[in-house]
Amino acid sequence: MKATPKPSVARSVRRPADVSGPFVCSWSAVGDCAIVRIAGAIDIGTLPTLADELNYVITTKLPRLVVDLRRVSRMEAAALDVLAEAHDLAVEYGGWLRTSGANQWLPDLMRNTRAVVHYPNLADALPGYRRS
Repeated sequence: MKATPKPSVARSVRRPADVSGPFVCSWSAVGDCAIVRIAGAIDIGTLPTLADELNYVITTKLPRLVVDLRRVSRMEAAALDVLAEAHDLAVEYGGWLRTSGANQWLPDLMRNTRAVVHYPNLADALPGYRRS
């Protein structure tokens, strides 16, 4: 039986280019906002890693964050609860949580989550972003 790699969390200023395993989560700062980039499948095995990383960024780095979902291949409905709980934590710390860049099925699914606002792309989700 093939061993499943553990979810990994990378803290870097670069986007994850190659996904090594089923799930990668990284964050970087843009101005006074954090961007959390996720790649791979968000499922029951990766939900705790996602929740821990969002909590870490909110409580120790920046409470204003955009979760970039462009590279998410699959997402279980329980991830909506994780995002909503992270949003509530961000608000408690004086910030907010937004999502961006998901395939169409994901924003449709996320409409049921009252707290999380979804934007079509990262530039729209970042406050004060000016296109050149």
